[in-house]
Amino acid sequence: MAGAFEADLIAPCGMNCGVCKAYLAYSRGAPYVKGKVTHCTGCLVRNKNCAFIRRDCERMRRGSVRFCHECADMPCKQLAKLDEHYRARYGMSMIENLKMMRERGIDEFLASQAKRYRCPGCGDVISVHDGKCYACGYQADKPRGAIPKRRWVPNQKRGDTP
Repeated sequence: MAGAFEADLIAPCGMNCGVCKAYLAYSRGAPYVKGKVTHCTGCLVRNKNCAFIRRDCERMRRGSVRFCHECADMPCKQLAKLDEHYRARYGMSMIENLKMMRERGIDEFLASQAKRYRCPGCGDVISVHDGKCYACGYQADKPRGAIPKRRWVPNQKRGDTP
């Protein structure tokens, strides 16, 4: 599970790049296939800060905040829209991730991520985006009664917040 649960892989918006399918494909050596399998090293590693938030956030562009939870205006319009999309499609909330980091600290957040996204097949990491383990090929089933656009909900009961 090298690298999947490290503070440097937590984007300012609360996304854990370590459970992103593009990061997992890159870090697990899945071949790049244009239009199907993309590769990414993570927002902070690429010095992108946050593709969805940074372009519209003056505080982030200036470097006065590292995480959105450090901002008095959280959640901003962009973060709320991104969070709504991820809740509906992937059963993950960036706002809840940020709240947990603020209230309990990054170490406890990373421990909860490691538990939630652990592959039952090999113990590596399951992608938040497609439920796939890029180490052993395990594929999580779609949860019963899921919203049609929703992919899967990792290691939690439907309706629970992450």
